[in-house]
Amino acid sequence: MGLTDALFTGTSGLRALGHGMSVIGDNVSNLNTTAFKGARITFSDIMAQNINTAAGSGQLGRGAGIQALYQLFTQGAFESTASPTDMAIAGAGFFMVRNPQTTGGIFYTRDGQFVIDKEGYLVNPQGLRVQGWKIDEITNDITGALSDIRIDRSSPPVKTTKVDMITNLDARTESRVKVINLSGNIYDDPNTLGTTSILKEFVIRDVDQQDNKIRITLEWDASIQKWTYTITDIKTNTTLASGSNVTYTRTTIELPTTKEQVILDWSGITHDQQTPNALNIPGRDGRIELSGTIAQNSWISQDFSVLDANNTSRNLRIWLYYDSTDGRWDYYIVENPTEGATDPSQDQGIVLAKGENSNETNTFFFLDGTSQRINFDWSNLTSGPTNLTLTLYTLQETSTLLDAWNAKNETPIPSTAYAYRSTIFIYDSLGTPHEITIYYSPTTKDNVWEFLVASNPSEDQRDFVRDSLPMQWQYEEGAIIQKLEINSGKVFTEEKRGVLMYGRVEFDNQGNIKRFFQTYRLDANTGNPIQIIDQNGQPIALPEDKFNALGENGYPLFIADFLGIDFPYEIYAPNDVNQGLSRADLQGIELNFGYFYKDTWRSESVRTTQYATSNATLFYDQNGFGPGALENISVDNEGRITGIYSNGRVIPLWMVGLANFNAPERLQKVGGNLFRETTHSGPPVTGKPGTNGLGTIAPNSLEQSNVDLGEQFVKMIIFQRGFQADSRIITVSDTMLEELINLKR
Repeated sequence: MGLTDALFTGTSGLRALGHGMSVIGDNVSNLNTTAFKGARITFSDIMAQNINTAAGSGQLGRGAGIQALYQLFTQGAFESTASPTDMAIAGAGFFMVRNPQTTGGIFYTRDGQFVIDKEGYLVNPQGLRVQGWKIDEITNDITGALSDIRIDRSSPPVKTTKVDMITNLDARTESRVKVINLSGNIYDDPNTLGTTSILKEFVIRDVDQQDNKIRITLEWDASIQKWTYTITDIKTNTTLASGSNVTYTRTTIELPTTKEQVILDWSGITHDQQTPNALNIPGRDGRIELSGTIAQNSWISQDFSVLDANNTSRNLRIWLYYDSTDGRWDYYIVENPTEGATDPSQDQGIVLAKGENSNETNTFFFLDGTSQRINFDWSNLTSGPTNLTLTLYTLQETSTLLDAWNAKNETPIPSTAYAYRSTIFIYDSLGTPHEITIYYSPTTKDNVWEFLVASNPSEDQRDFVRDSLPMQWQYEEGAIIQKLEINSGKVFTEEKRGVLMYGRVEFDNQGNIKRFFQTYRLDANTGNPIQIIDQNGQPIALPEDKFNALGENGYPLFIADFLGIDFPYEIYAPNDVNQGLSRADLQGIELNFGYFYKDTWRSESVRTTQYATSNATLFYDQNGFGPGALENISVDNEGRITGIYSNGRVIPLWMVGLANFNAPERLQKVGGNLFRETTHSGPPVTGKPGTNGLGTIAPNSLEQSNVDLGEQFVKMIIFQRGFQADSRIITVSDTMLEELINLKR
């Protein structure tokens, strides 16, 4: 009957509007809920009933029902907070959080009210873990898959791999002068007024430890009281300097390869008729050459004496054995040899150096108990009945910072040896700080400075400082193993303990750095200086210690060890590239003067200079760190979480991941400001904030509810009036039914 239908129609309206009031109540009650998204309810009519009318069939409405109930994902306002872990999304997207108690329990939320729990995880108030990507510290990009964001409370130590030292070296500093003062006597009978000529051969050892054999010929003409001189490089027979009928008594020569400048001064030569003619060169004996013939397949010895730096005569013996089957040499160099010995096994003297199966015809050694190096060359020997000629050369050495360093002294290098120094702290792999000092000094060449990189000798723990016989090498050449020892090298390595690199830099006439050249580092295993950049400024392709000459950034590389890493080998250092884990644990450090090598030497915008102003360190830095504790974190608008640690490190740690849906309105609300994916919402599309249509992150902010209170009150009034009108329908229908029932009375 129509009246009954009217009752049900009114009831449907009450039911729908009641739900509408519930939606408004939910919206209003969550007015202060972080990132709450208000809902919107809409209504529709219910399927109509067909009835007959005078005009034909008509449709009678059955009331109202709920058509849709959706969340409104409009942007809420932002509230600034003091917490660095509070985040808000400006734009589309949801944070992803995971329940650690379940597998794959991913929820989505706009509520960025996060904290770090006791285990270091970034969590929401319910303890669900925020999802993100780990950031690679080197590339500064995300790596791996989405996972729980866990903030490291501590920063592990990072060993130094690069030192930046940008300085100005005063161009007004005078170049160093190397003067060789000749002495002796050249007498000429004044009655004959003739000329007298005298010559002398000696060696000048350059910074490459190569001996330049020099011949000086002086001629004095008493009739005109003038000199004629010629200075010759014996090896190439090249005239280095000459003069005829001159009154001056000094000249400058330039060494052929290293271009070091040396002054020869003969002003001290006398003309005394009572003194024999002689030309003397100061210095000790520093080079030995053997020439002549030698018998094959038998031990041959040669005794001789040399003068050391204290002018003391030292008795030496050389043992040589030439194997005609493979053309190789065995040799021993012995100090204080045993008289009557017929081979090295009978010689009880002090072995200074020895070699087995050597394909080289030169070596070096040190006088016992000293670091006085002597070069020995027997390349001019040929096969035949033994007939040896031994030549000793007086040595002159160019003074360098490397020569001046002596770790045995309380002050390893005197202040008079350098013009400027600068110090920086670096870190080993355990985070222990170590002091590194770079010393600078001008050379005998204009616009060329030398530098020495050194650590505190007591902190230097490279293998050679702990070996009783450090200078030992082994070269495997197929089935032949060549073994070499410099048994006398221990004093040298003890004195050079702490030295990490020695080299030279050249500047152009505008004061800009031009190139590195003649650069060395000490072999961590043997202590022998290893050239890494030659005299022409070209990096050595594979230095003898098998480490690269340059680091990955193109700067010269030196090798340090502050931990005492042992090389678990025989007494000989192997020649192959693979020297095991111990080798990999050594600390390689690049030295940046603002100049790097990439096909050629290239300057950077900030670089070491040589200007006419005071020596000064303009900038220095290094990339190592000691251990540190987390002090604070920060978040940027790309969602990058950065840790700030007590050791000064600022490390990009994580990037917050965001997700979005094709139909976010169809997500399922599960409480706690969380949503769950549904079939109707579609799968999530994840990505970095600010990409692929996703919003950016507003750090130190929380998104507020997007509920408009005024709008809700207006709707509340409308729903109230509608509910009131629907209730009147029921009341009137009830009155009409009552009248109908009263008809039978």
